[in-house]
Amino acid sequence: MRRIIVLGFVSSLHRDRVPAVRGIDRIVTSTDELRGLDINNAFVTALILSGGVSRLVREFAEDYGLRRLLLVSHPDFNSLASALDAKAILSEIGIDSGILHLDDLSGIDYALRVTRAIASILGVRVALLGVGAKDNVAKAFEDRVEARVDTIPMENLEELINNADEKIATEFMNHTKGRVKFEVSDEKLRNVGEIYAAMRSLYGKYDALAINCFPYLVKHRVTPCLALARLNEEGLIAACEADLRALFSMIIARELTGYSGWIANTNRIEGSRVTMAHCTIALNMVSNARAVTHFESGFSYGLTGKLLFNEVTGVSVSSDFRRMGIFNAKVIESGLLSDRMCRTQAVLDLGINSSVILRLAPYNHHVIIPGNVTRELETIASVLGMEVVKYTP
Repeated sequence: MRRIIVLGFVSSLHRDRVPAVRGIDRIVTSTDELRGLDINNAFVTALILSGGVSRLVREFAEDYGLRRLLLVSHPDFNSLASALDAKAILSEIGIDSGILHLDDLSGIDYALRVTRAIASILGVRVALLGVGAKDNVAKAFEDRVEARVDTIPMENLEELINNADEKIATEFMNHTKGRVKFEVSDEKLRNVGEIYAAMRSLYGKYDALAINCFPYLVKHRVTPCLALARLNEEGLIAACEADLRALFSMIIARELTGYSGWIANTNRIEGSRVTMAHCTIALNMVSNARAVTHFESGFSYGLTGKLLFNEVTGVSVSSDFRRMGIFNAKVIESGLLSDRMCRTQAVLDLGINSSVILRLAPYNHHVIIPGNVTRELETIASVLGMEVVKYTP
């Protein structure tokens, strides 16, 4: 995660009238107060405390060569008017920004949570497991969020798994048996534990992992699904199918909600409802977790369970990381509802004709995030220079 710096911008006319706000690194009223800031490897949030500061914000952004900036406003002292002006001025000079408007300044913790979500994706270090070379998606990911993506070829991944820490693999097995009901034989669980231990050993060097799971499961007849379920429960972001688009959203979701989110395929659309499914989900996002067969292969193991949440937000990101599709939905039912799709399944009601997904979805995979975080995601997308595509009729 990038360092976070919060600057409070206030005009000299209002400096003594604006209440003190905790969490601000420096109050800025003039150009002189902008000097000497160390913002290397940092993400900056500009708290617009009053009107009359938009040009000062521009001067700061230009002088320090910023690529993006979060603007936080509140209802008093012409703050929002100045934030809107600053956003327009920044756009003119090619700096991406977004406005997060607070009901009042006591909402600073909420603003800091969104700030952390943005900072968490910037400069992120990612390993693509079972991948020989970076493709255009990986290169676009690196460019858009100044990330580092390393590839670990399949033979190196297999070596890591073969040399995995047996103690950690055993701990994984014991934990999983205590959390998951096995409706198929558990004889392959040690193999999954070794995958888990190998992947877990990479955190610290990397912030998140994405595994190219299908070639591995076809060769070894065992899937990483349960390993990913445990890693994501621990807050160690791990995506399947080497999907950096989903990984992007999962990293942000963890900071916004404390949950990694659930990667899901779009399967059925009918009226206002869409059925989504995948063979893994973070263990802390479901109840009644059960290990069954993996859908496509019939191998061990797929994971199924009932979602713990009544309301969710779906987010899908384009391959160039320039568009973010967002919807809000109610969870109608979930679990293993059909044998014709991946094992964790959920019927979601979008409140609109769900066929809109056919027209607007940037990609198949959606990350399903607990609660309604559409407002936060819209702001984050704007700061990251992404077009927001809301699923509306």
